[in-house]
Amino acid sequence: MAQIAQLLIPFLLLSIFLSLPLGHVAEEAGSLSRHCLENPPTLNSSYGAGSVKEIGGLKAYVSGPYHSKRAVILVSDVYGYEAPHLRKIADKVARSGFYAVVPDFFFGDPYVANTSRTIPDWLKTHGTDKGFEDAKPVIAALKQKGIHAIGAAGFCWGGNVVTKLAKTNLIKAAVLLHPSWVTVDDIKAVKVPIAILAAELDNGTPAKQLEEFKSVLSQDKVKNFIKIYPKVKHGWTVRYNDTDTTAVKAANEAHKDLLSWLSKYVKKRY
Repeated sequence: MAQIAQLLIPFLLLSIFLSLPLGHVAEEAGSLSRHCLENPPTLNSSYGAGSVKEIGGLKAYVSGPYHSKRAVILVSDVYGYEAPHLRKIADKVARSGFYAVVPDFFFGDPYVANTSRTIPDWLKTHGTDKGFEDAKPVIAALKQKGIHAIGAAGFCWGGNVVTKLAKTNLIKAAVLLHPSWVTVDDIKAVKVPIAILAAELDNGTPAKQLEEFKSVLSQDKVKNFIKIYPKVKHGWTVRYNDTDTTAVKAANEAHKDLLSWLSKYVKKRY
């Protein structure tokens, strides 16, 4: 009997591990889009028109008018806040009058592709639940410096973090760009105007699921905008190939839609 019990222990532990709720490593790693880790960026700590400051205990790339009363937090994918395309988006947001903030939610430890460290291993210390908690002091610090209205946009991993923020009153509006691990139950809890910008070729957030999201948000009378961009795949808004004209065009279109949504609902009263 003792030998049987020893054999069963690993299976019991695996069952517990796999039953962890959304935000934990098993669930996250298990529902990644097949394109989630493609085309990793070449990180550049000095890229962009802005600078790096400490906000709420995190390093953050910031861009735009420091005395603005409106801010947008941009939450990265697993490759982190030094991705040039992400900082380029932050600069676009800044030129629209927002104080753009891209926190380093990974504390100098973004995921590195093509290494022996797997994404499940990396997610053990960088789950989206932790990202959500780490966002709170950033938001508090922004409000302390006089910012009255905050929006948030999240990419892939960051889309899940921003969904969690959208369930609270911490932000005025949210944009999810090809988000990962977002469920209908998550959407049912959303309180703020939300836009979901999705790729046609994304098994992580398929069209049928987006239809469910739309139905839930409309039923709950939450202002929403859901758009599927044709011929592009998961990650295209921030990890597009500069030589792929279709992806670049679609990415720029998504960036405009992001700005339009945030301008409408974050600038609304300020």
